[in-house]
Amino acid sequence: MSHSTDVTTLARWMASEFSNQAQAIENPPLYAHIKVCMRPLPKDFLPGSISLYLEQAYAFALMQPYRVRVLSLKTVDNHIEVENYKVKDAEQLYGASRDLEKLAQVSVDRVERMSRCNFIVDWAGASFKAEIEPGNACMVVRNDKETYLDSKFEVTSSTLTSWDRGRDPATDERVWGAIAGPFEFVKVADYSAEISA
Repeated sequence: MSHSTDVTTLARWMASEFSNQAQAIENPPLYAHIKVCMRPLPKDFLPGSISLYLEQAYAFALMQPYRVRVLSLKTVDNHIEVENYKVKDAEQLYGASRDLEKLAQVSVDRVERMSRCNFIVDWAGASFKAEIEPGNACMVVRNDKETYLDSKFEVTSSTLTSWDRGRDPATDERVWGAIAGPFEFVKVADYSAEISA
């Protein structure tokens, strides 16, 4: 059984490759086939946390991910927070989530923390549920338009559900992101053994 500050279990569940292939086949007009791959970084990559390198890509273009991040998972008070970091010159690292030699090139001087973009994570009895911190202040530029990130995810030992949307800061209207509901991912590879105790 897990609990709201069990950062190791959360990291082990997240350290995986996930695919929404079944959802994409069932409803191709609304859901592209996407893969999310999160690979553990060395212990204390960012002090006091467990860090994961994330690539999110269309299944037909795994070597050209449209999202590259480093996630830092840490206990804060009575819950877990996941800090988001941008990766500088990320295109030089494309594919590192599936290539350990490239992954070894991910260094602290290449990451930059994204302001006001932490996820607040709570244990929900059988899953961890996370929402972006309140305040509508995690700003993301997509197609030359500034939006704020409205995002949440839920992870179990075998699944990842995520719903990312960008909203207009003035009107709160959705500018980008899934219309029909969250993406439903299933674990297809497990990298939890790479997490240092």
